[in-house]
Amino acid sequence: MNSSTPKPAARLADATAYDAAKLQSTMVLNNGSAKAIVFALKAGQDVPPHSSPVEALFTVLEGEATVTIKDAVNRVAAGGYIILPMAIDHHIKAVSDMKFMLLK
Repeated sequence: MNSSTPKPAARLADATAYDAAKLQSTMVLNNGSAKAIVFALKAGQDVPPHSSPVEALFTVLEGEATVTIKDAVNRVAAGGYIILPMAIDHHIKAVSDMKFMLLK
């Protein structure tokens, strides 16, 4: 197969699998100007509070999460998204088994 031939379309949520012990992630794009990472969390798992030096797009691919930005708690379900502002603490917690993509 020629390396310039596009690969068949894939379901983003299938890029990474669930692990009951810890959060899982797979980089699906890293071209020097943008990164897209797919994460999988089991219900109750979380991404501890942190901030980022760049703004990011958080898109839920399946399931549901709460996303806390500063003191505002937002529920985001499959198909929904929220912008994570740069330099502001945010926290992600899985309400159900869920997968999300982070684009930054």
